[in-house]
Amino acid sequence: MTTPEFITEFDLGYNNILGEGAPGLDNYERSVYLTTAQEELTKSLYTGGNPSRQSFEDSEHQRRALNELVKDYKATDVVVSTRGLVDESKMFTVPNDIMFIVAETATISSTDSCLNGKVVIVKPITHDEFMVSYKNPFRKPNTNKVFRVDISKENSSNTVELVSSENLSQYNIRYVKYPKPIIVSDLTTDTQVGGLGLTINGETSVAGSELNSYLHREIVNRAVELAVRDYRENTLQTRIQTNNRV
Repeated sequence: MTTPEFITEFDLGYNNILGEGAPGLDNYERSVYLTTAQEELTKSLYTGGNPSRQSFEDSEHQRRALNELVKDYKATDVVVSTRGLVDESKMFTVPNDIMFIVAETATISSTDSCLNGKVVIVKPITHDEFMVSYKNPFRKPNTNKVFRVDISKENSSNTVELVSSENLSQYNIRYVKYPKPIIVSDLTTDTQVGGLGLTINGETSVAGSELNSYLHREIVNRAVELAVRDYRENTLQTRIQTNNRV
């Protein structure tokens, strides 16, 4: 769906529901509703918070729904940090657009030819689980597995903390990225909002949806629902009920 088509279908749905007297929306407001709807749909398709209750990869439908957002990244930048939980902690810089990590491995760097270049699984683990497992010699990281403990930004870069018994040369991830915002008009030159310094997720240029095209109408319908809710049912209870769908 092109950006003019997003505008046309959004306005059609919005005006058909509210009828005459509905407040007009500018292109920034349309873009915000469409972007919000797209993000909600992405999250629900991944987690299973949708009518079918199927999560990512549960079916071919779910695979195709988000395949345009699936990316690969091989992290080799190790961040020098004193924030690690243990001496074996290694901090790797990862992309800022990660929404969900789908699969992850690590590559060992060793003087032992049997270990050097070996690819091992990375297991995401909670801090509580880590403290229990790390003290157990049979459950702690070894030459076959690495633990990942999430950590906040390090020097403005997104990082992950990997705990490994061996040195690591690379952290390999496949992930679902945040979709770029849907912007139906250039926010710097738009006749209504240009010059106001408005951005959506830091972006201002015209852009359609990155999701599979068969989801575009669902995005529009959800965006219309959000806009109507804000106009007609703008109460705390309604917001909570709507947000619980995500």
